[in-house]
Amino acid sequence: MNNFRHHEEITSFLKQVCRKIKAKEVHPEVRLELESHLQELIEEKLSSGIDLDTAVREAISQMGTPDVIGQQFHLAHRPRFNWGLLAIIVVLMAVGLVAIFSAQTASYRQNLSSLAMKQVLFFSIGSCLMLLIGFSNYRKLARYSWLLYIGTISLLFYALLTMNEAGLRGFVGWRSIQLNISSLAPYLLLIAIAGIWSTPQRIVANESEVRTFLLKSWINVGTVWLPSLLILYTHSIANFVLFIIGCLSLLLVLRKRRTILAAHCSILAVAFCYFLYSQSYKINRLLAFIHPDEDQRGINFQLTQSKMAIQSAGWWGHGFGAPFSMLPTLQTEMMFPFLIYCFGWGAGIVLVMMVVLFVQQAISVSRKVKDPYGKAIVSTLLALFTTQFAWSMLMSIGLAPYSSFQLPFISYSGLLVILQFVAIGLMLSVYRRKDLGAWQLT
Repeated sequence: MNNFRHHEEITSFLKQVCRKIKAKEVHPEVRLELESHLQELIEEKLSSGIDLDTAVREAISQMGTPDVIGQQFHLAHRPRFNWGLLAIIVVLMAVGLVAIFSAQTASYRQNLSSLAMKQVLFFSIGSCLMLLIGFSNYRKLARYSWLLYIGTISLLFYALLTMNEAGLRGFVGWRSIQLNISSLAPYLLLIAIAGIWSTPQRIVANESEVRTFLLKSWINVGTVWLPSLLILYTHSIANFVLFIIGCLSLLLVLRKRRTILAAHCSILAVAFCYFLYSQSYKINRLLAFIHPDEDQRGINFQLTQSKMAIQSAGWWGHGFGAPFSMLPTLQTEMMFPFLIYCFGWGAGIVLVMMVVLFVQQAISVSRKVKDPYGKAIVSTLLALFTTQFAWSMLMSIGLAPYSSFQLPFISYSGLLVILQFVAIGLMLSVYRRKDLGAWQLT
């Protein structure tokens, strides 16, 4: 093809085809596909004694009308937006705003007086970022995976070396802004590791076997162990669990070796047990979960009040902003029982159905994506959201240990909700570009 790929008629033919394809990023691949077909046809005709110009014209004629071919490629590879997933997020946002305004009305604490307006601001910023990222090319993020990973690790180290005004580690403050780095880390690290693990490793010539083994060990194992220990040192078991579940989903989706999976499970289990043993109140939480009817005014106080709120709600609840002063942290961990207390069992069932629809839509996206990087991003973010939704609901009725898990987009989580919108934007971007990778002339 090198001899006649710049032929005037071939160049004109390819330009006409590409004019019909709006996704410009697929133009190079389409050109290569068409040039390959033309090369076969032209060489076949040249072998029968036809001159080059005649062979080119006959080959182009045999290919078909350029406008029709271009339209075929456009229909096959045009970007598609997942309106179903976006609609579910909009509904969850609406539920979240109603929940926060209701919690603000019901609360007797002054520090919740401006909670709702902060949530509106975070939702506005997050929605804009979600749409911006949703219409962008997520694949460009892959080249910054190591930078994102190192930056997040650096923030975790810094957060461990400092302490906020309340004496808690894991926070980074700037003026009046307090960032909970341990809660942001699972999202940032998993997006980074998805890019690191799905990118083929470069083979360096004459590299020693020891060096190759150490490099692979660090990439496949060390990239998980280091941040896991740092997150545990912030005393955030919930974020540690989120990170590990996200990593396990990546291992399964990218089909890593069983030895790598076993290494992660064994070492991280030991680390988790050690930190659990070193913090006696965490063990008490587990014991309280096993014996929910004991110490109802102490370690099981939250669970007891949660069950009382749900049982007293009935089908229609007690109304918007109904006060329930005995329900602690109603704007965060206890948002699910508070919603049921205000709006009834029916509202709880509807919310569970919306979460199931969200999971179903995300699974559908993951199944349709062929790009390993895109599939890894969607799968690990789905694992994060599903764990938070499920654990937050189950712990409200005593089917999971009480922890700091919250309902994404519904509970008040501060600046974390912006990152959650960014995560949804990445999922939308992956779906939008799911067909921009398979090239076949029909």
